Amino acid sequence: MKIIEAVIMRSNLDDFCRCVRQLGVLGFDLSEEQPQLLDCQQLAEAAPTSNIAARLKVDFAVFDEQTKSVVHAVLESVHPDSIGIFKFDQDTRDGSTTDRSSIPSDL
Repeated sequence: MKIIEAVIMRSNLDDFCRCVRQLGVLGFDLSEEQPQLLDCQQLAEAAPTSNIAARLKVDFAVFDEQTKSVVHAVLESVHPDSIGIFKFDQDTRDGSTTDRSSIPSDL
């Protein structure tokens, strides 16, 4: 599986939802992108036209064979600011669970 992460404008959220629904994606995580720290001069220059708070990060999982077509559809429909593809290693997820033998039984 692959994890696809895209940074989109808040105004494109409806387009994104429509796109992934048509692709059969059952769910996604949504978070607000945190702005980078700016010094006073950069903040003063960016403030009047800044869209920093208007960006959202969405991520969702797809099967390996769907990755190329899904990324292409998202790029065409939503025009994200950035998009990334990450390998989802299921073994890592299973290995990150706590070993229950090390947890006291009275908890």
